Amino acid sequence: MKYFIFKIYYSFPIQLLLLHFRKYQILLIFWVILFSTINGGFAKLFGGDSLFLAPEYLGKVSFYSTAILGVALAVFTMSWNITTFILHSGRFKFLATTTQPFFRYCLNNMIIPALFLGDMIFRLWRYQLYQELNMVPNVLLLTEGFVAGYLLIIFISFFYFFNADKNIGKRLNRQFGTTRNFLRLIIKPTQEPDENALPVDNYFSTPWRIRRARNVDHYNKHYLDNIFKQHHVAAMITIGLALVFLVILAYLMDYNAFRIPAGASVLIFFAFLIGIAGAYSYLLQTWSIPFLLVILIGLNWMVKHDMVDNRNKGYGLNYLNKNERPVYDVEHLQSFFSEERSYRDQASTIQILQRWRSKFPENIKPKLVILNVSGGGTRSATWTMNVLQRLDSLLEGRLMTHTVLMTGASGGMMGATYFRELYLQQLQGKVHNIYDSTYREKISSDILNAVFASLAVNDLITPFRNFKIGNNRYTKDRGYAFEMQLNKNTDYILDKPISAYQEPEAKADIPLLIWNGAINADGRKLIISAQPISYLCAPQYLHPTRPWRDIDGIDFQQFFSKQSAGQLKVTSAIRMNATFPYVLPNVFLPSKPIIDVMDAGIRDNFGQETSLRFLYTFRDWINANTGGVLFIQIRDTRKNNMQRIKGYKDLSDLLFEPLFTMQQHWSTMQDYTQDYMINYMEGYFPNKFERVIFQYVPQQSNQAAALSFHLTSREKRDIAEALKNPAIQNAFKYIEKSMEQQP
Repeated sequence: MKYFIFKIYYSFPIQLLLLHFRKYQILLIFWVILFSTINGGFAKLFGGDSLFLAPEYLGKVSFYSTAILGVALAVFTMSWNITTFILHSGRFKFLATTTQPFFRYCLNNMIIPALFLGDMIFRLWRYQLYQELNMVPNVLLLTEGFVAGYLLIIFISFFYFFNADKNIGKRLNRQFGTTRNFLRLIIKPTQEPDENALPVDNYFSTPWRIRRARNVDHYNKHYLDNIFKQHHVAAMITIGLALVFLVILAYLMDYNAFRIPAGASVLIFFAFLIGIAGAYSYLLQTWSIPFLLVILIGLNWMVKHDMVDNRNKGYGLNYLNKNERPVYDVEHLQSFFSEERSYRDQASTIQILQRWRSKFPENIKPKLVILNVSGGGTRSATWTMNVLQRLDSLLEGRLMTHTVLMTGASGGMMGATYFRELYLQQLQGKVHNIYDSTYREKISSDILNAVFASLAVNDLITPFRNFKIGNNRYTKDRGYAFEMQLNKNTDYILDKPISAYQEPEAKADIPLLIWNGAINADGRKLIISAQPISYLCAPQYLHPTRPWRDIDGIDFQQFFSKQSAGQLKVTSAIRMNATFPYVLPNVFLPSKPIIDVMDAGIRDNFGQETSLRFLYTFRDWINANTGGVLFIQIRDTRKNNMQRIKGYKDLSDLLFEPLFTMQQHWSTMQDYTQDYMINYMEGYFPNKFERVIFQYVPQQSNQAAALSFHLTSREKRDIAEALKNPAIQNAFKYIEKSMEQQP
């Protein structure tokens, strides 16, 4: 028994596995991330597992998409083998005496890759069957594609290294000339002790054969090192080829055929990182950390002095004339958003309200509808579209006629903006049925693959790529990929500047729509609209001891008027509204100093703060000219949903709970605050204020749709089925009854 344990422990695969955990543990982080992702751990909230278990290529999951993913996993696996071979082969000198040393190394280094490959295939089956609701024959085809792609690259790689082995042998023969010279070199009596060598008793020479490791004490150490050095050169050539491939891929990503699945892009990028880390450590040895610090300091200096400017910008916005940029400080904001400007903008909006009122009979005061939508990625966009289509259908098209304002955050505004555009196109005769299910499919289509593919290829490998709108240049990064994919999903009907809505809003043909964002520098709200709305930039109060208002918001169009604010793309406004940290890049704005914008949900995830200020500003007009306010909230999370409280506190809770309490309860605290605000607002509309909530409740509480830019087939179906929830049905009936007397 001891002999058997000895054989296993000192086998090459086990010694390699232990070595990975003893040396260069940073390389194992890549495997940890991948294992955690496909098993629903890392990035689960953002749908990270779907990148690998439902890879999309040309808009669908197919044999070709999984084959590309298999190719990428094989590339990553070979990069792992190449890098660890460069770093560790010198510890196992017996490899130099075998034929095809690299092949033998890979064969014995397959414990971790084989475990991941098996786990990947298992998770792919389960995900496709239970999340994508796929049939067994189709899942089998997807698996075949994945395995075929994986094996293809493995065979090509070994073919390359087999030829490299032959070339190395030829070079050695030319170097030593005769057999006698060869033997004199490799068998020298004077040997230098190798302190790094590790004991190995046996190894797999083929997948089905185990051999004893040869004793190499009588070999010349420098000869063995020379053999390894020749293999290392061949290995680093493959790393260079991988970089060339990534650069080419980045330049071709504008073409659909070259937009590989995001999971594949991530794997190829990981392969590149591992390769670079190995080559870097191998070439610089003990100088690797000092050299890295020099690189980081130099890069920081170049960014600080604008020598490297890779900041994301709002597309259509003018960044060229730095002398005309508005000053962003308290004094300038106070003077710019003056009381006079506020009154002027209020008068402009009242004209719109009067045009809206003129569309109804004079003898009937119409209900004024305010729509608020919550953040929540594609989940919220899809839920918003489902609710708006069903509600407007039940009201026979009267919902949008009665709606004066639509606002909110993040994903909900994707759905709301798309629905309003469809309604506008229906008025123009371009769309005939805005309730068609294809529109729900379009807004729920995947965006995550494009974003992550761009992150792995464009953002990190070719950050210098850009495109032009007019004379302005903008970076082709994941923000660009998001907008291009959103345009593609929605048939490019949102590919227009925000100024395109100025006239139809002014005529009250469509509701006002306000996108929001949170300014990272100080938490002020960035308010984007086609109309002048500076009255929303500060609380409406005057006090004898305080002759000024606290400006807590920025009217984007007026503040950046000299920067062509009206030419901002609608998709950029949506993105600024939905900039979830790290998933999408912060948008930088041309002010002095430069400010950047993050997700609207940081300040107000439900859009109600903006709409309540709008109602307060026009409370007198609304009371005099309408039959009351119908305040509708569409949200993708349950209200007052108390999470299970742990019955005990462990050490991690005591250490980390104080740090993350605010983050965990951010939306709930916003709910509490806004409930107070709504309660006060009801007092300004006595018996004329009705609040209705449509909240997405999953059929199974533990299987809610992910907060992501990707939805599975099961999640799409679950969102659609949520409309049958009794509470949702009651909300529909309540609104129908409330609108019975309305024209």
